[in-house]
Amino acid sequence: MSVDDYLDLYNYAKQLGDAQWQADLLTSLKNFKSMTEAEIREQRVREMWTRFDNINANLLELFDKLRTGGDDNQARAWRERVWELKLERISLAKRASG
Repeated sequence: MSVDDYLDLYNYAKQLGDAQWQADLLTSLKNFKSMTEAEIREQRVREMWTRFDNINANLLELFDKLRTGGDDNQARAWRERVWELKLERISLAKRASG
């Protein structure tokens, strides 16, 4: 996550009144500032792999739904989502390698 992401979450935690989450996010922000460039790259790669794994899990779930059936509208929506996830996975792979 970027600093902006942490700040957005901090503001959201503030809106919810969750003081503990705010404190945790502040700690994360302080740690984020002290990370080296290599650590930041490593964290980004881990985040990309996590997203890649989540995409694969979603794809498996959608393939299972397609295999077990559903009405035509559901199947069409599932196939469209499969296509979107495959494109996102390709994009992630390109970013990870480049």
